[in-house]
Amino acid sequence: MKSKVISEPDRLIHENARLRGDLLTIGSRVSHDLRTPLGSILSTGELLREILLEKEPLMAAQMDSLFRSVDEMMRLIKCVSLVAKASANPVPDERVKMGEIVSGILQRLESRILKKGATVDAPDAWPEVKGVPGWLEFIWWNFLANALQHGGPKIQLGWLREKGGHRFWISDNGNGVPLQLQPKLFQTFDSLHEPASTRGLGLSIVQRLVELQGGRCGYEMNIESGPGFYFTLPVSEA
Repeated sequence: MKSKVISEPDRLIHENARLRGDLLTIGSRVSHDLRTPLGSILSTGELLREILLEKEPLMAAQMDSLFRSVDEMMRLIKCVSLVAKASANPVPDERVKMGEIVSGILQRLESRILKKGATVDAPDAWPEVKGVPGWLEFIWWNFLANALQHGGPKIQLGWLREKGGHRFWISDNGNGVPLQLQPKLFQTFDSLHEPASTRGLGLSIVQRLVELQGGRCGYEMNIESGPGFYFTLPVSEA
């Protein structure tokens, strides 16, 4: 019996399906399996700290680095899971009220805003867009968290209508990112402010999520509002 010859288009389709399946596995099963042992490490660390607090208080304080490392690993796993699932199985766009998304993120970051002594100026009215609510929450959370951590205390949010879509932006009155470092902003695992860190996934995931929703994102120096990030999305159909 002659073996069936698979055409190149069919082979590529089959390979694409296999790779999407692998991404879904990484995004769900693998991330779950990674979180489980980290949970055990966290529980054991908390028990050990309680014991040390009674006998060696100074040594107990050293456990904080363990908890920070576990938190960082949990965050990285969550980010990897999100982008893997989004790439392998994109969620259909829906009509989203951007004002509700921004308001929710500002509430979640209220304690950080107060701690930094920052002010956030945002429009009273926001448009409806075509997008995925969970992805938009991730985008705004990252942009705002970065501004609070690295930018100036005066933060501005805004939007404007573009041909075929909307443009959303965030800026602050800080010094901004040096010109020579700007090309690295959206590179995976590149942390500009902490060269030895393994972080730096946030902005690369933001870029991927924006592209999956039919938009684009970037960084620019605005003379009027200051340095900041922007992203675009298609107009929501009535």
